[in-house]
Amino acid sequence: MIMTQKYLGYKRKQDFLTLVFCWIAYASTYVCRLNFSAATPELSREGVFTEGQLANISSAFFICYGLGQLISGVIGDKLDTRRMIFTGMLVSGLCNLGLFCTESYIAFLLLWGLNGAVQSLVWSPILKIASVNFDAPTRDKFGIHMAASVPLGTLSSYGVSLLTLLFLPWRYVFLNCGLVSLAASLVWIFGTRGLFRSKTGRVVQTADNSSARTALSARKTFLLMASSGALLLLVPIVIQGTLKDSVTQWVPTFFTSEFGSNTVFSLALTMLLPIINVTGAWFAKAINRRIRNEPLTAVIFFAIAAVFLTLLRLFGSSSLVLSLVSMAVVTNCMFAINVMYITIVPLHFSKTGRVSTIAGFLNAAAYVGCGALNLLAGALLERRDGWDLLFWMWILIAVIALLFSVAASPLWKRFMQSDDADA
Repeated sequence: MIMTQKYLGYKRKQDFLTLVFCWIAYASTYVCRLNFSAATPELSREGVFTEGQLANISSAFFICYGLGQLISGVIGDKLDTRRMIFTGMLVSGLCNLGLFCTESYIAFLLLWGLNGAVQSLVWSPILKIASVNFDAPTRDKFGIHMAASVPLGTLSSYGVSLLTLLFLPWRYVFLNCGLVSLAASLVWIFGTRGLFRSKTGRVVQTADNSSARTALSARKTFLLMASSGALLLLVPIVIQGTLKDSVTQWVPTFFTSEFGSNTVFSLALTMLLPIINVTGAWFAKAINRRIRNEPLTAVIFFAIAAVFLTLLRLFGSSSLVLSLVSMAVVTNCMFAINVMYITIVPLHFSKTGRVSTIAGFLNAAAYVGCGALNLLAGALLERRDGWDLLFWMWILIAVIALLFSVAASPLWKRFMQSDDADA
């Protein structure tokens, strides 16, 4: 009992260390992802880039990250996941160091797009490590605990950015966050040496198919996703990704433009969001424990988000407090849905040996869709009534996501009762 409590409910020290190092790895990607959002108001205020150009740069990350997920998801089931994660962290840090040295729009597009591509090497391999090293109950626990790395990374990114902008120009945001990622990559590669083992004690270097019944072809994987309802989930996954990342992306700009807040104050307000969002994973877990159907759990959170997006549209421009509360509730709901769809859903496919592939596919949909809709957001914000139009768009897509989640729920229930599901 004492040993169990000592390792946060994990029976082995190796399992707990696996969580810790995966936490560090994934949190570091957010440090070098949201720092661009933190620097956006300064880049706009100083006239370095227009709103449209900033949206294009942001979308370059999302689209490259999403497309990279398609590749990393597949190779994550075949190659050394530990080195894949190290490569993503290392090159992401180097990309940020490159941005420190330039104000070129083309260079920002290329380097931020490359940053997205290499960061795609991290998440799917992490889920592959979980599928190989843990049993089903431990995998679910790992998934919930890993979800907390997102608010941690978000808070770290905004914290480093805020402290930097208090004393230094915007470019140093990319330098400092890049150094954080480089340091984290070294912690990962040296700290995880010989750590990951399968249940038989064999060190996991490449894909371990011992847990898979068969090696599924791409066609069989597609049919499995269709029959389980996972394909229908692509639409709400795209939308939760848009509402989670696009709202976070534009929060500092919204406070600056609508309420005249300076960049540092806007970032300080934005830092409240990840503190609140960390509770989303536990809310999702508690509700799903009763419902036992991830899409139906997501329906509840999409409905709540739609209500608060409506409040944001109707009253947000007149009240900073209401705007902050509404955005906090929306991002908290999207965080809860993200845990259900991007973490828990793929882990239920562990028996098929395609956790990394399916996780990559679902994550790809989230970020490619987010990138496309973020381009639209940038175009809308260049209009006089841009914020009103953007809020209406967010309300509409939240309702669409709710309807698709409802449609997918009976298929998912049937899948979870089948022999293919790792329930």
